[in-house]
Amino acid sequence: MFARPNWGYYHTQNEPAGENVDVKLFYEAFCPHCRVFDTEQFRPVVERLGQYLDITTYPYGNAQTIEKDGETSFICQNGPDECYGNKLHACALHEILNKTTALIFNACMMEFSQEDRGSDDKAADACGKSMNIDSKPIKRCAKGPRGVELLKYYGEESKKVNFKHVPHILINGVQNDGKHFARDVCAALAAVPPECADLL
Repeated sequence: MFARPNWGYYHTQNEPAGENVDVKLFYEAFCPHCRVFDTEQFRPVVERLGQYLDITTYPYGNAQTIEKDGETSFICQNGPDECYGNKLHACALHEILNKTTALIFNACMMEFSQEDRGSDDKAADACGKSMNIDSKPIKRCAKGPRGVELLKYYGEESKKVNFKHVPHILINGVQNDGKHFARDVCAALAAVPPECADLL
């Protein structure tokens, strides 16, 4: 039986229970707005405020899961290559044990500095090299049955939220437009840490 992704790795343990801000991000690998948000707003917040956040990301977006004759396949908004990109993101979350590192690796794959649309084997290798991460297990996962299982799981979780557009951002369960993401995350904290001093 397939186990869930390693959720425990994406929750910080530094703060008392209930103090961290819950952030959920639903996105897809090739969506231009997702790439802008992930690169310009999400990654800096992860790097700066990650210790105060409980973050879960869902690399599925507006894809569809097709079950036929015992086989699972996917239709993605930006084509089959995006389905593979989403699998790379899902597998990075599963394979990389450090929360912050996994999220930054995925943000790296989405940067506009990557060739083509990013989130492919070249991007995985480039980000792996720059971050000293072995990209081979991530690619192997994405190409195999585990990648299918992970993406199916993220699809099931995404459908529960019933969003129409991505990126779909929730801060403590409340939809956020992402325009002032860092400020809004800081405003949601019960106690304002030094890292938020210049954001509020």
